[in-house]
Amino acid sequence: MSRLFRDLAILSCIWLQTGSAQAATPAPQPAAPILERVVLVARHGIRSPTHPIAELDAHTHRQWRAWPVAPGQLTTHGQRDLALMGAALGQHYRQAGVLPARGCTAGVLAVWSDAADQRTLQTGNIMAHALLPGCPVTPGSLPPGTHDPVFNDLPTQAGPALQHAIMTELSTTLAQDQKTRPANVRQAQAMAQAVVQPAGCSTTDSPCFTQPDRATWHKGAPHLSGGLSQSADVAEDMLLEYAQGMSCADIGWGYPDMRHVIDVLQPAHNHASRLVRRLPVLAFPRGHILAGMITDLLTGGSVHGPAGDMIAATTPIILFAGHDSTLDMLAAIFGLDWSFSDLPDPTGPDTTLGFETWRMPDGQRRVRAVIFHQGLDALRTEQSMTAEPETLPLPTCHPGQDGSCTLGNFTRTFTERLDAYQHR
Repeated sequence: MSRLFRDLAILSCIWLQTGSAQAATPAPQPAAPILERVVLVARHGIRSPTHPIAELDAHTHRQWRAWPVAPGQLTTHGQRDLALMGAALGQHYRQAGVLPARGCTAGVLAVWSDAADQRTLQTGNIMAHALLPGCPVTPGSLPPGTHDPVFNDLPTQAGPALQHAIMTELSTTLAQDQKTRPANVRQAQAMAQAVVQPAGCSTTDSPCFTQPDRATWHKGAPHLSGGLSQSADVAEDMLLEYAQGMSCADIGWGYPDMRHVIDVLQPAHNHASRLVRRLPVLAFPRGHILAGMITDLLTGGSVHGPAGDMIAATTPIILFAGHDSTLDMLAAIFGLDWSFSDLPDPTGPDTTLGFETWRMPDGQRRVRAVIFHQGLDALRTEQSMTAEPETLPLPTCHPGQDGSCTLGNFTRTFTERLDAYQHR
């Protein structure tokens, strides 16, 4: 081999080695979005019916199964399911980097519970300790039994003018609904009749679940009365019995295939909730304080609660423990909607709505709405879970393809909507 060819061979070998080394060097990875803050709003866990069983018996002419707790109280089964949800949320947000991977860090979690009911106070406490197991967490609330305007400010504002506006809008909505009521809601009402009192509508003293509905004002709030509301109550109570783990033979007085029946019944409950709780003229006076706090918190600010307590600007996760009505009013205010394939009630026990602030690699900050839930059979059997949030599009604030909005658009849109309500 000539010297020229030998030198070319050596240079070629050197070039190949250099090229191989360069190819083996991993390319720099693009920066990942950073989750900065999370505001969670959780519904309480499985509870007994809010009315005494004797009242249910009288209204339905049936004997309902007794519960192990007083009316409206969390069951121990429900408490364990709540702990599973809290643990799953904690694991999810540790993996997202917003909670410490290990150990206890002061000030990373703030919890505010509705003091109006014991079940929401318990929910805040259970969720707090499940989110940060083994760490000292003190949920905040007003004194037990106190009305909290954060979760419902309607009683402080329901003067004659607002009452008239709400009842006028609800009556108009109800009249339109009588003409356009979805077929699955009418099917749910017929199913309630078949399960509870098949001959009820043919006698004057038995419940009729298909009778006309009307709006009434009772104890400072609007209510429905009539066949839809009765069907909605039966649907919710039977769903809770199933989630509690009661025998299917004890649910529905021996009616066959109660798991399927519960799915058929639930549209009555969901529809009644949409007609009343998601009515904007009601949702805004009920929820403007909480919605304003959520908007302020997502910008990275601090907020004061009704007792003067402050959620610091440095707190990365905030949880509010409320009711299904809390989720409904926020859905109306923020323009959200959702459903689940394995839970027929979109605001069922433990369901948790989340609002997240993300900092993108280009420095832009975006807001994403998410929802967490446990399936009905998972609730019944106390299955451990992995939190898998579903992203909810925010259609009112010019969302991107992923459904999220820029923080600026989110803040501007909902500040304007809340200001418009305040100056109506």
